[in-house]
Amino acid sequence: MKYATLSWVKPAIDDTLKLTRQSLEQFVENPDDTGPLQEAVGWLHEIHGALTMLEIDSAVLLLQEMEHVTLALLANKIPDKGAAYDSLMRGVLQLPNYLDHLTLGYPQVPMALLPLINKLRALIREKPLPAATLFFPDVSLSNPQAKPIPKIPDAQFKVLIQKIRISYQKGLVEFVQGANKMDGLKLMLNTLNQAQQVTGTAQVSKVWWISEALLESIAQKGLNLNENLIGMFKQLDGLLKPLMERGMGALNVAPPAKFVSNLLFYAAQGKSTGQRLMAVKETYQLDYCLPSEVALQNIIQIFSGPDIELMRIVVLTMRDEVSRFEETLDIFMRTEHPELSDLKPLVELMRNAGFTLRLLGLEKQAQALLKQSQVIDAIVEGKIEPNLPRMLDIANVILRVEAAMETLSKRGTHAISQIQQEQGLLETQFKEVVKVLVEEAKIELSEMIQPFISYLETKTPDDELHKIPERFQNLGGVFLILNQPRAAKLTDVSAHYVAKKILQDNRVPDDQQRKLFADLIVCFELFLDSLAGHPLDAIRILQSAQSSLQALLPSPQ
Repeated sequence: MKYATLSWVKPAIDDTLKLTRQSLEQFVENPDDTGPLQEAVGWLHEIHGALTMLEIDSAVLLLQEMEHVTLALLANKIPDKGAAYDSLMRGVLQLPNYLDHLTLGYPQVPMALLPLINKLRALIREKPLPAATLFFPDVSLSNPQAKPIPKIPDAQFKVLIQKIRISYQKGLVEFVQGANKMDGLKLMLNTLNQAQQVTGTAQVSKVWWISEALLESIAQKGLNLNENLIGMFKQLDGLLKPLMERGMGALNVAPPAKFVSNLLFYAAQGKSTGQRLMAVKETYQLDYCLPSEVALQNIIQIFSGPDIELMRIVVLTMRDEVSRFEETLDIFMRTEHPELSDLKPLVELMRNAGFTLRLLGLEKQAQALLKQSQVIDAIVEGKIEPNLPRMLDIANVILRVEAAMETLSKRGTHAISQIQQEQGLLETQFKEVVKVLVEEAKIELSEMIQPFISYLETKTPDDELHKIPERFQNLGGVFLILNQPRAAKLTDVSAHYVAKKILQDNRVPDDQQRKLFADLIVCFELFLDSLAGHPLDAIRILQSAQSSLQALLPSPQ
């Protein structure tokens, strides 16, 4: 990952940004004391240096303008100090989210910082920067479909390039000055394709590939031809010339980075959907480098929200509430004659959690949780029955809320739109939550084995053996949450077997019963593995567990 090093230093950058914010707040409280403002300049300069070394150009530009505004404040050169303070605070708050965006593997989105950068420049009477100034594609990338450079004699290579150059010049003249521009465009496309085949994976080859995409977009009326584009098409001839003169040795020279960037800037503006242009946009992630207006506003909104650190604090607090939901439901569902009033505290808790989810931007999850709070309220009031399908629906919503919060704590506000729109992301996180539940359930199973073995050796039940029925019930609670009522029923029967036949009757199992009980434990463990995604026959496993129980309890109650 290009910005892997950023993840190492980001905690220090976050701490320095906090110090910057505190210094700015102190200055606002006491404008006559410029000491905090001087400290802020130092903190900003420190971050500026770190981001410069990391080559995060877009963030460097923002920090540079923030420094300039802070210095202008110190020099008393900004009349509207309130506007300056607001802009600086916006920068301090947006930058952590922007850096989170990069550490999560996304490319730079410089245009999302451009409005704030130009607002800062306006405060010190500097001209606004054009969009091209903040266009930073990764020009080191090449055509991923390029074939290896063909092994041909150098003299033959020079002849091929000479023919390609002559053909290209002919097409260019017809395209710019001729009566039939499309014929010229087609000839340029053909010769650039030939140039790609001859130069293969050499760095210069991507110039032909990107230029093909531009010509394709012009032909499809997705890009307007202008003098700048014509000038760049003319410069392609200058890149062919050294190949013709120096041969294959010239392939070791990379094309000028600025020229490649200029070509990509026009490719990013292309509106057509041709195969060449789409491939270039995807390879260079141009939708991030120069996003549409709608996409840009969404990204700016994300960067303006709380950062991942704050999200984690909120999620950690909410996890405690979700644990209370799960615990209350688990006890209610496992109790033989539960009191409806036991569910009443959940109504207010779930409503509060729903409102918090709404503030975090998880509107769908908030609506689902608030709807289930109404269901519980109706159950408490005796208006509807707390039947198993209804209770499992409640448990399922809670589990999905937990999965959404887990995603949010790892990816921050960047994940909100994906959680709402891309079910696949949430399903992946949902599976992770299921795996956690499965691991906890397997711990319950493992805790049953040693007490059972000890009982077989000593013939005396101990405290741990008395806990086995409760552990089976806990396992059943997990199965209910995961919408596995048949497995939950089998754990109830298992708990009854231990409580009645072993503890109450004080009966030591014989060899056959020991084997059956061991088989039962193995079946539950395999069934849990199937829930975690292992390719096992879950139905057959439950049938085996049921057969073992029928042998242990010929007439289960």
